[in-house]
Amino acid sequence: MKKSLVLLMAPAALAFLSACGDSVENVNQINQMGMEVVSSEDDLPKCNKDNEGEQALVKGESVVRVCVDGKWAAMDGAGGDYSCSTVELKDKSGLKIICNGDSIGVVYNGADGKQGKAGKDGEDGDSGSGCSITDRSDTAVVVVCGDSTMVIDLNVGLPNDTAEADSERTSISLDSVAGFTQKGPFLKGATVYLYELSDGRTLKQTNGNFTSKITSDDGHYKFSARDLVSQYAMVIVDGYYRNEVTGEASDAPIRLSALTDLRKRSSVNVNLLTNMEFDRVYNLVTRGDSTGKKLTVKAAKRQAQREILKQFHIELDGNTDAEDMDVFGATDADAALLAVSVLLQGDSNATALMVLLTEISDAIELNGEWNDSATRARLADWALKADADNRLSQFRKNVADWHLGDGVPDFEKFVRNYVGIETGLGVCGSDTVVVNAAVNIAEPHSAYYAETYAGTNPKQSKVRFICKTDGGARWRIATDLEKDTLGWTRDTVNGAIRNGRINMNLTYVFDDAAKAWRHGTSLDSVIGLSCMPTRIDTMLKAADNVWYRCVDSTMLQEGYEWNSAWRRASSIETDTLGWTRDTVNGAIRNGRINMNLTYVFDDAAKAWRHGTSLDSLLGLSCILARKDTLLRASAIDYYKCVGDTTVSFEESNWKSVWRRATDDDLDMDYWERNRNEIGLLLKSPFTGRTMVWDADSLREPMPVEQEWNRGCVKEMYENTENGYLIDTLYNGLAYTCSDTGWSKLGTFMDPRGRTVYKGVRIGSQTWMAENLNSRYYAGTDVYGNFCYGEEEDNCEKYGRLYTWAAAMDSAGSRSMDGAGCGYSKTCSSNYFVRGVCPEDWHLPRKTEWETLFKEVGGKDVAGKMLKSQTGWNSNGNGTDAIGFAALPVGYKNSYGFFKDYGNATIFWSSTEDGTTDAYAIHLYDNEENADLDIEGKDGEAYSVRCVKDN
Repeated sequence: MKKSLVLLMAPAALAFLSACGDSVENVNQINQMGMEVVSSEDDLPKCNKDNEGEQALVKGESVVRVCVDGKWAAMDGAGGDYSCSTVELKDKSGLKIICNGDSIGVVYNGADGKQGKAGKDGEDGDSGSGCSITDRSDTAVVVVCGDSTMVIDLNVGLPNDTAEADSERTSISLDSVAGFTQKGPFLKGATVYLYELSDGRTLKQTNGNFTSKITSDDGHYKFSARDLVSQYAMVIVDGYYRNEVTGEASDAPIRLSALTDLRKRSSVNVNLLTNMEFDRVYNLVTRGDSTGKKLTVKAAKRQAQREILKQFHIELDGNTDAEDMDVFGATDADAALLAVSVLLQGDSNATALMVLLTEISDAIELNGEWNDSATRARLADWALKADADNRLSQFRKNVADWHLGDGVPDFEKFVRNYVGIETGLGVCGSDTVVVNAAVNIAEPHSAYYAETYAGTNPKQSKVRFICKTDGGARWRIATDLEKDTLGWTRDTVNGAIRNGRINMNLTYVFDDAAKAWRHGTSLDSVIGLSCMPTRIDTMLKAADNVWYRCVDSTMLQEGYEWNSAWRRASSIETDTLGWTRDTVNGAIRNGRINMNLTYVFDDAAKAWRHGTSLDSLLGLSCILARKDTLLRASAIDYYKCVGDTTVSFEESNWKSVWRRATDDDLDMDYWERNRNEIGLLLKSPFTGRTMVWDADSLREPMPVEQEWNRGCVKEMYENTENGYLIDTLYNGLAYTCSDTGWSKLGTFMDPRGRTVYKGVRIGSQTWMAENLNSRYYAGTDVYGNFCYGEEEDNCEKYGRLYTWAAAMDSAGSRSMDGAGCGYSKTCSSNYFVRGVCPEDWHLPRKTEWETLFKEVGGKDVAGKMLKSQTGWNSNGNGTDAIGFAALPVGYKNSYGFFKDYGNATIFWSSTEDGTTDAYAIHLYDNEENADLDIEGKDGEAYSVRCVKDN
């Protein structure tokens, strides 16, 4: 089979090969676009930045013209700035031809198989001489094909940016490929893909694909060292990103791509601009521009970038590849990237963003223009409102707060420029925009569209915008005052009234003090007179037959704030109009207009206020000076003047007002009138409740106080020398009043020897609370009474021990109740027997002892209840629960012996059991009960407790 030379070269080199005739059977040029050929130099197109790097041939010239810095430069191989050399491919399969650092073509050594494709070994090719490179230098290469030999002149000057330079398949070896993936930065966990592209003519993907992960939240990625078959590659990132509008992570992942040339770079950033230019670059390279001319990758990327930024009204000085832009950078290109990112993001979610990016990319792909006016206007509306709401500063703060870069570029100027141009407002702060002037948006696609400034079409927006330079030149939404009063003069008559230019339902008033228009209220229009500071307190009746008053107060109405405004006059303002303010305090009048309403003059406020119907009914006003006054309206109706109440009528709240007196009011009035009755129990004549004054406070009396009808209060014991007071108010006993209340025990005096005894009230009985210690005389002799052990101290402590005859006063020395009673004699006990007891007291009968036992819980527990708390042997002490305090004094038997001291005590009764015995009460140390048993009258001596006569 014939062998062929596969030559991938630039046109200038191919021009030489064509001279070889049929010696070279197959010459393939990858990029068929070629260069523009013109008849003369005058026919060359204008050289500018849009076509910089393009080439052209002028007929009759042997050099290539290149557009550089605004001029078409002639690049001749001999004297130009370009030089060429050759480099053998790594796999020894051919030779790469390098001119001025760029490969302009490759000569392969392979045999041509039956499929006619280049390769080292055809599928079924026979071995043969084929074509080979036998010699090479920096200026020429010798190619041998069979019997033919040709020399290729390499000394042809070619610029870098030509379609032919992209026609290579240049293998490349990289130490690494790294960069930043940004929308905002992609988050940790996002996936980055690196795809090899076969060449710069087809941009087809090869099988060389690589994957990496983002391991930090700054969006940085890195691929380790690798060899690529071509310098062209595609980098794609897929994952969640930081949203600069919200400051938070995106709600869903997105995918962005970048097409790059890795010959002179190892860093590739992926962002919105690299993504949007991708399809446009591919179209310009593989299909060509509007004239059909196919561009190099480099030229295509520059054109695509200019076209995309143009859609956002951004024009950058110089050339900056999108792969180098960084939202944390400091250049205009970086600011442009962040501005576009903010505009496209808006308040949309990630899914909506991807849809929008796709729509823009599809639109730009064919002709480099995005003509969706509705969407462009929507983006402008959003940015306009965001800027008016001071949100751009928040977006800046969001980016800065990520702390992932050195700063935030000046993206706001590009956002505001886009807004001004898209909406037709113009760029705020520029020479063509009047500062502080409110304007309408005439762009029909805008949500704020208004055909004319003062348009009345209800379907069109009433929003107007004003250019402000405070804090940076920007448009903000004009207030109603700003837009409604635009153009009105500031030398108008003070208080002049107008309705708004746009909001015709709003009222405005000219304020001479401020030399400016301010908001009025709807009442200014209704009344036909504005409320001004000079008209404060003016009252007038409007056409609606309603009275109004101009008031001086900060008030909110209809969403605005005024220092003075009309309000509906209250009934008190209209009813008291013209009344003097020097009237007698508490004076009462009915209203001028509302004659059923009552008004009272309040001297404290020097003004009339609302009264109540009771002021008129009672004929006396309730004012603070009459607080707590009770007034009787009828035999059963009482009223009280009360203060500090919450009683409202219209706008009035009274501090004092009449109300029907309650039982508590009446009771308290009675008690207050008797405050000076110290210790007296005060029973209200209205409810019957009883209270007592105690240290300036009312309290309910305690049960004992209620029983005795006398209170023990602080004034009674604090004002006495000993800190207490003896009061003889109850049952003949004197009780002690102290800070603990009335004592349980009272006292009384036995006139015989002026001995003071303790007494205690138990149920219905009054008992002595200690044993009798009164000497009993029969005639002039002491008879039948003893001190225990014949020791006088025991009498002082325990009282005396009496025989029954002495206890009964059988000698009749004190009374005749028990005269003649004694041993072997029978007495009657159906009457009180005074016996040895003091006057008005008597020796208790058996039944009276039994009554006492019942009061303390019965005989079974009476011993424990009546015994004293100390002195008893064998743990036999009692509780002394009622103050009886029975002591274990013992007794004297009929043989004259004293017995059972500390173990027992026995009390006489006046009740006999026959002629020889009488009943006595026995209490013992080892028993809780009390025994009522008979004892002989023949000489035993026991203790005596007297009980008060009823």
